[in-house]
Amino acid sequence: MNEVDDNALATAAMTALRERGPLSLEEWAQCVSEFGSPSDIAEVLEYLDDPMIGYLPGGKYVALDELLEGLVFTHRLSEIEIASEVLEATPDLEPVLRFASSIDGEVRVVEAEFEQDLLRERGIDAAFSRRVVALPRGTLANFTAGDLIAIAIEDRELTVWQADVEDEPDLAPALEKIFAENGVEALEAVGWQLAVEDSSLFTVPSTPVGEMFAAAGYEHQRELLARNGFDFAAYAVQIQTAEIASTYDLTHDEAVAVVAFVDLAQRGYVDAEIENLDLRDWARRHVGVVPDSFAALADAGAAVAAFDLGFRNQDPTADMILEALGGELAERGPKAVKPAAHWLAGKAADRLGRVLDAEAHYEKALEWEADWGPALFELAQFAADRSDATRALSLLGRIDGGSEETLYEVLQEFIPVEHPELGRNDKCWCGSGRKYKVCHLGKVDESVREDGRWLYKKACMFAFSSEFADMVVQFDDLVAAGSDDDDRSIFDGPALDIALFEGGIFAQFITRRGNLLTEHEVATARQWLDVERSVFEVTEMNTLLDRRTGDTVTVSGAADLEPGDLVCARVLPAGSSAQVVGSVIVSSELQAANVLQVLGRDHHDVAELIRVLS
Repeated sequence: MNEVDDNALATAAMTALRERGPLSLEEWAQCVSEFGSPSDIAEVLEYLDDPMIGYLPGGKYVALDELLEGLVFTHRLSEIEIASEVLEATPDLEPVLRFASSIDGEVRVVEAEFEQDLLRERGIDAAFSRRVVALPRGTLANFTAGDLIAIAIEDRELTVWQADVEDEPDLAPALEKIFAENGVEALEAVGWQLAVEDSSLFTVPSTPVGEMFAAAGYEHQRELLARNGFDFAAYAVQIQTAEIASTYDLTHDEAVAVVAFVDLAQRGYVDAEIENLDLRDWARRHVGVVPDSFAALADAGAAVAAFDLGFRNQDPTADMILEALGGELAERGPKAVKPAAHWLAGKAADRLGRVLDAEAHYEKALEWEADWGPALFELAQFAADRSDATRALSLLGRIDGGSEETLYEVLQEFIPVEHPELGRNDKCWCGSGRKYKVCHLGKVDESVREDGRWLYKKACMFAFSSEFADMVVQFDDLVAAGSDDDDRSIFDGPALDIALFEGGIFAQFITRRGNLLTEHEVATARQWLDVERSVFEVTEMNTLLDRRTGDTVTVSGAADLEPGDLVCARVLPAGSSAQVVGSVIVSSELQAANVLQVLGRDHHDVAELIRVLS
C-alpha cells in the first residue's frame, strides 16, 4: 500500500472501531475490506499506531476515546501527592493514561523515567508508578490527605475536580468473568473491559478501583493485576524468558539459561560490594556445584544474548564478574559449553584491558569447537588490528555469513597486492632492494599504513563493539534528524568521527588495542588525540586553510573538495601527509561562524555540535 492508502485505511479503521467496537482483529479487518483482503488488512491493523486503540483481555480491540468519554475514575490523595501535585497513576488511574497532554499548564501524563527534572522540581525523589499525572500548580490547594480527586474524560481531554463517593460497586462477579484461573492482566485493560461489560460503571465518582480490586480479592504489582497470591516474580521471569527467546531466536531452554546467567551476574554485582570478595571463589560456589545448569549457553546465539543483556555497558565490576563466571564454566562446565565460556571470559578480559589474555581465550574456544562463530569474529578483528588482512578474511570465511560483515567489506581495501610476475627471490617491486619474499609478499602496501587510512578504519571497527554501538547510533540518529538523504550510511557525515573523538572511543581504542598495533600506529594515534575539529576553507586542490588557527595544511584523498568549499572536519596527520575525516560541507559563512563558536567552547555539547552541522 502507498502512503495515501495507509492514511485512508487508518482513518476508516478508527471510524469502524468507534462505531462498531469492540471488535476482534478478523471482525475489524472485515469492516474495512474495501482496502484489500481481510488477511492482508489484519496484518496492517495489528500494528496500527494510534494511542486510542485499546486491547482488551478477551482479545478484542476498542476505541478508547469512544469507550471512556464521560467516565470518571477516582484516586485517594496522599500528603506527598498534595504537596507535589503529582499523582501516582497505579492502580487507580491506569485506564485514562492514554489521554496525555503535552501542553504546559494542563493535566499531563508523563513517563517518570524521562521526567526526572520535573519530579525533582516537585520534590519527588522517585515515583512508584511508571507513569504519573502532573497537575497545574494550585490544583490541590484545598485538598487534604485522604480526599478523593476525580479524573474524567470530557471532549477527549482529562479534567479533574474534588469528589465524594457516589457509588460502591462490587467488582468481584465482573472480575471473575475476566480472569482465567491463575491469570494476570494489565490494569488498564481490566478497567476498559469493566466499562465494556457494564456501561453504568464509572459514570459517577466511585470508590477508587484499586480499593475495589483489593476488596474483591485481587492485588497488583506495577501495571499488572491478578488474584491474591499470584506469583508476580515467576510471571516476570516467564515473560522475560519468552521475550528473550523471541528476540534472539532461542529455544526455551536456551532463554532460561540466559536469564539464569544474567540473574546470577546481577546478584554477583551486589555481592562484589563485600570487602575483599574473591570473585573466582564466589563463581566456583555458584557455578561449580551446578555447571550443567548453564549448558544451554553452548549455543552461540545464547552466549551472545547473555553478554548483550547482562554486560553490554562497560563496567569494571561487571567485567570481573563475567571473567570469573566464564573462567569457572570453562574449567568445570560440560564440554559443549566451553567455547562459549572462553568467549565470555575473553570479552571480559578484553574490556578489562588485557587483549592478549582475551585472544588466548578465543583461541581456546576454537580448540574446543573449530568454527565457533563469535570467537572467530573476535580473532578476525584482532588480526585486522595487527594489519593481517589475509588472516582476518580467512577467519571471517569460516563464519556462516561472514562475508556479509562490515569488517569483510572494509578489509577489501587492505588486501595485499600480489605481483605474480615476480618470483619469491626476485627484487621487490617497491624498490627497497630486498627480495620479494621478505619485503612485500603477502603484505599490504606500506603507504596504506603511512597515510593512516587503515589505522582510522581499525578505530571505526572498534567503535562498533557492543559497548560503544549505542553511542554511535545515537549520534547518527541526531545527524539523520537534520538530513534529507535517505541513502546515507553511518560512515557518511560526522557522527562516527564525533563518537570516536568527542565521545572518547578513540582513546579507549588506543588503550585496549595498543598491544596489537605497530609502534608507529600507536604514536600516530596518540598524536591524533590532540587534533581538534575545525572549519577549513579549500584554497586549492588538496590545500586547506584552518579558519581557527590560520594555518595551511596539505591533505591527501580530498578530491571531492573543490576550491572555495567550506568544510567542518578533523585533519589527521600521518607521516608526510594528512587525511580529512568526519567532514561536512558548511553551506554559509553564518553556519561556519556558528560551528566555530561551538568548537571554541571548553566542553563540546555533542547534540549542539551536530545540530549546527546539519
